[in-house]
Amino acid sequence: MSNKHDANVRKSTLVNFQIGLIASLLFTYVMFEVYTATPIVNDSDMNLTIVEPDVDWGGVYKIYEEPRPKEVARKYTKPVVTPEEFKIIDNNTEITDSDKVFKNEPIESTPIDPSSIIDADPIIDEPVTVPFIAVEDVPVFPGCEMLGTNKEKAACFSEKIRKIVSRKFNTELGEKYGLTGVQRIYAQFDVDANGMIKNIQVRATHPRLKKEAQRVINLFPQMTPGKQRGRAVTVKYQLPIVFKIQN
Repeated sequence: MSNKHDANVRKSTLVNFQIGLIASLLFTYVMFEVYTATPIVNDSDMNLTIVEPDVDWGGVYKIYEEPRPKEVARKYTKPVVTPEEFKIIDNNTEITDSDKVFKNEPIESTPIDPSSIIDADPIIDEPVTVPFIAVEDVPVFPGCEMLGTNKEKAACFSEKIRKIVSRKFNTELGEKYGLTGVQRIYAQFDVDANGMIKNIQVRATHPRLKKEAQRVINLFPQMTPGKQRGRAVTVKYQLPIVFKIQN
């Protein structure tokens, strides 16, 4: 009898546990549905009213107009006269009023006194001398023709002359004639329109040094003449010669 009672008690406890579990699951499901459901709103039940603010407009309304097409300027030409409108003149008709057709008015003029005419002086094509530093195209020393700019040709010109003077000038003349210290010789010459050396002028402390400077300058070769405005001109070049006599 006791065994049967124990079996009924265990069976009743299991049933109660199952019922409680099912009740808990149903409660949890109901709570999820309540908090996660999306409310459905019917648009027909909504009465929306949008209130716009008042606008204070003090301007003038302008009605849009279509842009007018631009007028193309028309070029009017004179009408061409047709040959039918020409007036035909008979070549055999004699002109009786020639004084009206051919009107010749005399022109008044003052006679010229031949003694008042002054003969103009003839234009003499005198050679133009331009300083070396101011000439547009410097004289070109032989060997400097391939250089491009005027500045490069001028530097080459001076360098070639310096080398000739340093090799050919006899500096022992100073010591021979009893000179001491630094000797300064100021020379200048012209490269004429034919490229020849002309008009050599030298100023030195001793006549023998002057002659030596003139001798060396005469050794310079013929050059391509300098040009001013495209015309060959005479170019003046200044050449200082300085050397020191060692005692």
